[in-house]
Amino acid sequence: MRALETALYGNKQPEVSRGEWINMKGEHVFAIGDIHGRADLLGALLATIEVRAGEMNVDFSIVFLGDIIDHGPRSRDAVEMVEETLARTPSSRLILGNHDWFPLRILHELTGDQQNLALDFWIRQIGGRATLLSYDFDPDTFSVRDLERHFPRNHLEIFHSAARYVELPKHILVHAGLAPNVSLADQTRRNLMWIREPFLSTPYDFGKVVVHGHSVTPSLGCEIARHRIGIDTGAYKTDRLSAIHIKPDGHVEFLQTNSMLTGIVEDVDPVYV
Repeated sequence: MRALETALYGNKQPEVSRGEWINMKGEHVFAIGDIHGRADLLGALLATIEVRAGEMNVDFSIVFLGDIIDHGPRSRDAVEMVEETLARTPSSRLILGNHDWFPLRILHELTGDQQNLALDFWIRQIGGRATLLSYDFDPDTFSVRDLERHFPRNHLEIFHSAARYVELPKHILVHAGLAPNVSLADQTRRNLMWIREPFLSTPYDFGKVVVHGHSVTPSLGCEIARHRIGIDTGAYKTDRLSAIHIKPDGHVEFLQTNSMLTGIVEDVDPVYV
């Protein structure tokens, strides 16, 4: 069990948590929750965001909160959509999710048996099988060497170049959350990508509102708690992919794909918890 934990999370802390400050004076930010291979929902949401920004005649950027791949059937298409968005709107960012990190972990941070252990865990336990199928690989015969030689380099580079978090004037955007009583600069990669508790229930004031994914909200809607906003609405199982619209003055609105009509995106009210 210790070997598996080391293979998954690592046994040493990163030197620095690489984050980004997007100083977007007058720019609107749309942050999108965990996609998990649901390119169909992502396409509808991106199209709605572009139309909305055009109608408002505002500059905007998109921040993906991570977990682009795994579980859902179209991970490859989802990564390609992210790649296109980052190229089309250069101020947009991808934040690294724990699922996006997994192939990088296997290739660049592990060796020998730990690589094989982590690859098997990715494929069998956390949705990697669906990802490999979307790239036309056979998950039952896929090896570490296949990952190294045949997985698209540009897609791995997108994950490698991703930010750990994005800091805005009134919000901190991150994949999983933050550890209480720890400065933003000192947050570990494990916390940024994996934490649930004590983050989800802490009364700790982080100084800014933390916008996060990773933990599917119990209501399956966007949830506002005291110092955080959760927008992972379980897209790959619920047909609900959500986004938060952060306006330059810090006010927020929410968008979500309709769980009955997946090509339709609606304004939704948050749930206060």
